[in-house]
Amino acid sequence: MARVATGLKFRILGIPVHIEASFFVIVALLGLGGGSASVVASWVVVVLVSVLLHELGHAVAFRFYGQRPRIVLQGMGGLTSGSGPLTEGRDIVVSLAGPLTGLLLLGVPALLIGDSGGNSTWDIVRRLVVFVNIAWSIVNLLPVLPLDGGQVAASVLRRFMGEKGQLLAYKVSIAVAGAAALFAYQQQYVFGAFFAVFFIAQNYGSLRQDRLTRQRQPLVPGYQALIGNDFDEAVAVADSVLATTPAPVPEVAASAVELKAWARLCTDGPGAASTVLDDMPRGVTPNGFLTGALALEAGRTDEALDAFAEAFGRSQSGPWSVIVADAVSRAGLVDRLADRLLAHPGAGADALVRLQSHLHAAGRFPEAALVGRRAFDNGPEHPAEVAYDVACSLARAARPDEALGWLERAADAGLADPTAVDDDPDLAPLRSTPRYLAVVARMGEGGAGGLPPTARA
Repeated sequence: MARVATGLKFRILGIPVHIEASFFVIVALLGLGGGSASVVASWVVVVLVSVLLHELGHAVAFRFYGQRPRIVLQGMGGLTSGSGPLTEGRDIVVSLAGPLTGLLLLGVPALLIGDSGGNSTWDIVRRLVVFVNIAWSIVNLLPVLPLDGGQVAASVLRRFMGEKGQLLAYKVSIAVAGAAALFAYQQQYVFGAFFAVFFIAQNYGSLRQDRLTRQRQPLVPGYQALIGNDFDEAVAVADSVLATTPAPVPEVAASAVELKAWARLCTDGPGAASTVLDDMPRGVTPNGFLTGALALEAGRTDEALDAFAEAFGRSQSGPWSVIVADAVSRAGLVDRLADRLLAHPGAGADALVRLQSHLHAAGRFPEAALVGRRAFDNGPEHPAEVAYDVACSLARAARPDEALGWLERAADAGLADPTAVDDDPDLAPLRSTPRYLAVVARMGEGGAGGLPPTARA
């Protein structure tokens, strides 16, 4: 069954806005302690208008720099996306535009009106406007990622310290969020303390992941060799990393063992790859794609499909994804794997999207288009992008009429980034047709979502 999107969709100043139902639910729950139903209703309206104005501040700044913004309000707040990357200076301007817009256009005027000391509906609304647009704006400017103040701090630190600046931004975020959590707890503001702890955990995870990524850098040439079918070089890189002193951390050692196992699988078969996995660090489980590939090469088809479905459900990916997609296609198992993904908890349509991407990268264009169609029919998170990917696969499969039909579907679903579409080499076979020119022109008039966004909370 296709997933039905809930919430409201409309445009302000030509900017597409989507307010998910979860936004109203969470905001209403936060206001339940406010007293009467009228106070809760006032709270919901004030938060809605204030958050929307905040995000419009980001959106207008994005548009000023030639971007096509879009706004989403959901349970954890608001998110405004642009259509491409920004320079650090522009990134700072866009980050500051949100909180300053709410502060200057709503918060300060409401504060200057003055408090009459009464409890009329007007007095209550004024106080709520002051609280949301001044107190929340000030909190939003704290140097805590992913808040706007954290984005500014990270941009400044990267400007002066390079890559080390991002690491320091995570550490500053953890320290400031820790102080904020203690302060909120002392003030008995449980909700604020909860969010501060959430930010601590989020930044700690990002810091740890960033460090692991840097420690895995020596493995990059090995992954490149694996993709280029230079399996001996892949093994040599893996052995070099495993032999370093001091020994690499377990996660990096596991990645090196897996790289070597993939290379051995491609040259010597599942038996040799399984032997390599005996060196896996204690307590670390091999990647699900590798487990599935070993089972597939050994003829255990159902076990392989189950392992692949689990891996896709966990959003696992890597340079081996193309190897897996190619192997599944050669074995004629694409349809069966798609069925597994749709039935597997945590996988579903968005896992099909990932499979479609891997098949396309493997040059399996007809199968990629087939999987993309099934994903589109089952309610993916971003249907416009899925329709676009189907069009790309069909174009590469030399099926131009079908490709143009799916490109039109992408435009109908809200894709409006004609520059990115015109630059995509996958669509080169379509560019001389009047139908292509017409759909690209229609995208240029839509002003809706584009390809990969830069986002601001």
